[in-house]
Amino acid sequence: MPARKKSTKQGVTLVKQGAKFGLVGISNTLIDFTIFNVVTNVLHVPVEKDFIVKFFSGSVAMINSFYWNRTWTFKSKAGLGESGVKFLTATLVSVYAIQPGMVWLFTHGAGYNFGEFWFHLFDVIGLVGLAPNTLTDQFVVKNVAFGMGVIGSAVWNFTLYKLWAFKK
Repeated sequence: MPARKKSTKQGVTLVKQGAKFGLVGISNTLIDFTIFNVVTNVLHVPVEKDFIVKFFSGSVAMINSFYWNRTWTFKSKAGLGESGVKFLTATLVSVYAIQPGMVWLFTHGAGYNFGEFWFHLFDVIGLVGLAPNTLTDQFVVKNVAFGMGVIGSAVWNFTLYKLWAFKK
């Protein structure tokens, strides 16, 4: 196959995998959110114990992520144990290092609060005025930082899942 056709085919495959990865991510979030809310509300879990339910709901979402990314997104033939350990390693680095690091960077990094830029932009274009009790400085800063953490970890996870955990 000529180099250009091969390159185009690889690009299409990458876009398809990216879209599938995104859909799996959305399903993970919905599963995590739904289980967390159903269990905490149906079982009347006290707020101070919600974190225990979060471990459970997050674990179910992580199992969902592993299954669908392995079988559908990347169609991996790697051994279950090998790919499982690699997936877990990549995911834990994402959850415990990249996401908190990005939140720190976008709230305190380099002596500048990048989230403040977004709050001021929202204010200038009139969004803050539409929901002044919701779109507070603190809300915008925290959620911009959270979003950047999600983006950073998604790039990390996609790259490591594709090139390492589910390569075969």
